[in-house]
Order: sequence, then structure tokens, then C-alpha cells
Amino acid sequence: MQEQRLTASPAVVIFCGVATTLVWIIGLYVLFGLRGDVLGVAASSGLMGSVGAAGGSIWQSWRSRGATAALARAEHDANHDPLTDLLNRNGLFQELQWSFDRAKQTETILAVLFLDLDRFKVINDSMGHDAGDELLRIVAGRLQSAVRGTDVVARFGGDEFVVVCRDLMSEKSVLAVAKQILKSFAEPVSLRGNAQVVSTSIGVAIARPGDVRAPQDLVRDADAAMYRAKKGRTGYAVFDEAQRRKVLDRLDIERDLVKALDEEQFIVYYQPIIDVTAKRLYGFEALVRWNHPTRGVISPGEFLAVAEETGMMARIGEVVLREACAQAAVWNHISPAAYDIKMSVNVAEAQLLDSNFPYLVSEVLAWSGLPADQLVLEIIEDVIVDHLDGLGILRDIRGLGVNLAIDDFGTGQSSLSYVKQFDMVSTLKIDKSFVDDMSSTSSHRAIIEAIVAMAKALNLRIVAEGVESEGQVRELLDFGVTLMQGYLFNEPVRPDAIDPGVWFKPREVSPDRPGLTPLEVSRVLAESSVTGPRPRPARRG
Repeated sequence: MQEQRLTASPAVVIFCGVATTLVWIIGLYVLFGLRGDVLGVAASSGLMGSVGAAGGSIWQSWRSRGATAALARAEHDANHDPLTDLLNRNGLFQELQWSFDRAKQTETILAVLFLDLDRFKVINDSMGHDAGDELLRIVAGRLQSAVRGTDVVARFGGDEFVVVCRDLMSEKSVLAVAKQILKSFAEPVSLRGNAQVVSTSIGVAIARPGDVRAPQDLVRDADAAMYRAKKGRTGYAVFDEAQRRKVLDRLDIERDLVKALDEEQFIVYYQPIIDVTAKRLYGFEALVRWNHPTRGVISPGEFLAVAEETGMMARIGEVVLREACAQAAVWNHISPAAYDIKMSVNVAEAQLLDSNFPYLVSEVLAWSGLPADQLVLEIIEDVIVDHLDGLGILRDIRGLGVNLAIDDFGTGQSSLSYVKQFDMVSTLKIDKSFVDDMSSTSSHRAIIEAIVAMAKALNLRIVAEGVESEGQVRELLDFGVTLMQGYLFNEPVRPDAIDPGVWFKPREVSPDRPGLTPLEVSRVLAESSVTGPRPRPARRG
């Protein structure tokens, strides 16, 4: 309507100008009669003024239209993603607020679907960012084709998308949309001439009439449900009341984590690793615990995921590394036999991506006085595969004399071709899930057998995790696995529960006794010399 008025305004100006000129001429005629010179000048002046005014009006109308178009473009750019032209986060929350208010007025159901592409980073890193951008555009198109006409699709950031489903009368409609989206991902994507299978995990949060949550809470809850779907590989998951309690608890943990670091609430427990054939202690794995002031000792499964997502994992990892190295050095000082004992410490993804991490490892070794070959850094298999560009950092660490192990081996995406690139790795750790079911699941036995064969071919040590029965010990020995850890031998304990005079003391053991008892585990039967000085890498960055 505004543009129509601006378009018509020059004609109005000309009409008014002509009418004013006629009135002026009539007035001159009354005063001077029919004098041609006076009337001619008056008429031409009035008409020229009208034309000039009309031209000015047209110019102003053109400028107003240009300003309106520029304003519209700026508003569009502020609320839309430049890559996919979907709503961005800002536009999403505006649309979600409007939809939320409408749902309250109409007493209809509103749903938010939070999507995260599975293993997008692998494609993006291996094929390049241009291919990653093209994949995001393809995904955006598929989402728009899969949802209903009234639904809203937005790119939340990175490889995350959000769909807002409004005016719903039942929850079945939401699940139908989620299933249709998953179906749309079944067809492979063509990237640079290659077919790529891309899947997604979907979290669903549903706001029923009377729901008191804010719009941003729906997105948060859908995000939480998405993580459950990704972990369970179920395709999609719906946020429920039990998960709501977990989210609230998670927020409490996130808040308390900062205080825990500042107040040094993290403590380290040590679980022994046993050489069953030699009947001696091989080493320890350092495991972090949180000594919460009100909740007591909290296991890592309750807070490590939050620490990773909030960027605090690297700081916690450094705390554990320093504590474990210092403790091992203390044992070395108390008992020379302890020099043969390995100290394993887990490396977080954030640490592997830090180019200065080798410098930190070198600094901690020098600070603690621990020989480098006593330290074993464990990296989860999927973390290495997802960040093959981080192998240079691992080689720098190996150059210090530190040992490297792949943790949870067999659960991720490694193949023989990948493992060949891990030339700096000395140990593979078989995940507990395979040990648990190897007696009843033939596929798990086959996996363990393949891992052992691979390790022997590459001259790698093997450690089996989660050993809890003598039967498992016998089966693992049949496979050729001699290094084991688990509750059969010892649960993780505080260092004050480890008596150096008992644990780090050689003794003879009768060779005809099968397996180990917990008492036998608490003995260390080896002694070695101290290694020489360690090289230090140049600091990066």
C-alpha cells in the first residue's frame, strides 16, 4: 500500500500545480485584463514549477523505494543463514516466539525438532569445506521437502538444524514429520562424483497446551533428546520428564564444575593393570573422580560429558595428568621397584586438538620428575579417527619417550588402513563390552581374535578392560591376551590404599596356580632402572 501511494504522488503534484496555476492566471486576469505577456509568464512559470515538483516527487519516491528494499534486504540477512538461506538462530527464535504465542491462543501442540548430522566433520575434513558447504545446502533442501508446508526449517549453526512444527492436533503428527525426515536421508548424497551416505539424529521436544517452558527451553530440551538419540542410535528420541530432571541436574553440574576446578575438588583413583602370565603388576590407569561438597564422590560418567561440552575437559585433563605423574614419581622415590610400573592417563579430545599439548606433557614430566617411558597416554579410538590431522601432535608426544595407547579399541570406525597410520601407538585396549559378551556372542569373540591378530602383526601390546571373572581370564589367555584390568583384580582406589611396601615388592609365585586372586594382584614383582633425560619439543603457536 505504501509503494502505491509513493507511485501516485507525482500525478497528484502535477494536478495541484496546474490547479494552482489556473487560479493564479484567473487572479491576474481580474487585475490586469487580457495582457498576453503577464498571463503567458504566469502560465509557463506555474507549469514549469509543477513539472519540477513532480520530478522531485518522483526522485523522492525512487529513493524511498530503494531505502525500503535495502531495509528489507538487511532484515532478511539478519534473520537468514547466507549458506542455505534458511532462518538463522536469530530468525528461528523470533519465529518460535510467534509460534509459541499462537499455540497458547489456539490451544494447539507445538513441537521443536533438533537435528545433528552424524559424522559431518569427517566428510568436511576429508573432502574439504566446499564439499561440506554443498552437503549443508543439500540437507537444507531435503529438510524443506520433507516437512509440512506450515513447518519452519532453520539452520541452528554448524551441522545443526531445527524444525518448528506448529498447529498440531496430536503428537503422532510430530513423529510422522521426524520419520519423514529420516526417510529423506536414506538416499545417498552425491558429492564430487562420489555417493556419500549421510544420516542424522533427531531430538523432539513437544509443548502441549498449558506448557510453561520458554521457547528457548524447547530448543534446549530437543537438543538433549537429540544426544540421547545419537547415543542410542535410534534415529529420533522424544524429550520426557525423566530427561527433564536430567537436564536440570546437568545445569547444576555445569554450574558447580567451575567451582570444582577453582577449589581443587577433583581427585584421582588408580586401577591396576595386571600381567596375568607373569603374575605381576604392569601398571595403573588414573581415573578422575569429583569429590563434590554435598553429593560426595561422583563418578566420571556423571560429569565428563558436561565438561567436554562446556570446554572444561582440557583443564580437568591437566589436573589428572599432573596428579598421576606426581603420584607415580612419589612411588618411584619410595620404592625402586616402582620404576617398572606404567601410569596410564586418558587424553581428552580438546587436548589432542591443542598444538601446545606436547609442551604441556613435557613440562609436567619435568615438573614431576617422572621418566617419560613410565607414562602412557590413552586416546579413544573415535577421537583419533575423527582427527587424523592430530597425529602430528601424537608423534611429538611419542618423541618425548611417552607411550601411546588406543582406548576402547573395536568400538569405533578404525580399520587396518587407519591403524597403520598409528605408527607411534604401542598399545591397544579392548573395550569392556567385548569382554562382557565374548562367551555368549560369537561376533565379539571374532572381534577380539581379529584385534589380537592385528596387534601381533603390528607388534602392539593388548590390554583387556572390564575383566570380572576367572572364566574371562581363561578365555582371554586362550586368545593370547595377558594384560588385563577389571574388578576381578581391584576396583579403582585412592593412592593411600596402595601400600608401596606390599604393591611394589618382588615375590615368587607358584607357576601352577591358574588365574589371579585379588590378593595376588596387590603385589609388584619387577624392578627396573631409571631412564635418562627426556627431550622437550618446541612450543607451538
